[in-house]
Amino acid sequence: MLKNLTTILFLLTISMCANAQAAGQYVTKKLAQKTTQKSTQKTTQKSSQRQQTNKGTSSTSKGNGNSRGTSRSYSTTKPLCPDNNHPHMIDLGLPSGTKWACCNVGTSKPEDYGGYYAWGETETKSTYSWSTYKHCDGSSNTCHNLGSSIAGTQYDVAHVKWGGSWVMPSKDQIEELDDNCTYTWTTFNGVNGGKFTSKKNGASIFLPAAGGSWDDYPYSTGSYGYYWSSAQGPSRSSRAYLLYFRSGGADCDHSGRDYGHTVRPVSRN
Repeated sequence: MLKNLTTILFLLTISMCANAQAAGQYVTKKLAQKTTQKSTQKTTQKSSQRQQTNKGTSSTSKGNGNSRGTSRSYSTTKPLCPDNNHPHMIDLGLPSGTKWACCNVGTSKPEDYGGYYAWGETETKSTYSWSTYKHCDGSSNTCHNLGSSIAGTQYDVAHVKWGGSWVMPSKDQIEELDDNCTYTWTTFNGVNGGKFTSKKNGASIFLPAAGGSWDDYPYSTGSYGYYWSSAQGPSRSSRAYLLYFRSGGADCDHSGRDYGHTVRPVSRN
């Protein structure tokens, strides 16, 4: 009887071990399946993310037209001049009816600097200073009074050189230009300068940043523009108003009359 009981217990032990082994194999198989599923899911997710990223990058590149992500801008303003027969009277739709020339005195191209003139003088020269200024007796304190405006007179270089209705712009005309046009610092035919585009009709003029001339050398060329007006300065007769511009904007200012600056004529018709 005891042998039989021992045999039964032995057989039960073997059966339990076999079942435990089978159960262990089953659990191991299931864990392996879950691990495989998770790995597959992660791989699929990463692949999807990469595809989405690549799509986004591709879309950005196509949208910008190049791989660097830079954008292109296209001008919708009118051409500066109707043809190459300069100078032209450019109608900017200004309230006063003033028309601005397309180029400076001393040149026939919108991008060229032209001549440098001391205020009230009609010829260029090699040295610009009070000692060489014709309308004083050697110093700023001895300036001759040429009147509040020299437009259309013998001292007006625009009128003397071009004749007709061409004159140097008044202070009011410079301020009118600035108030009724959008100013942009730009480059035209490789030359830095200021572009004034009419808010009314889209016409525009380009003024090269010709800088100025003092003593016997030019200064600020390519960085600043100084354009004489026909108006004498605010408080002292030794100064005169001018259009002043640079990359940061444009304004009406004043300068010593002995400096050599450029002139952009206007038509008073």
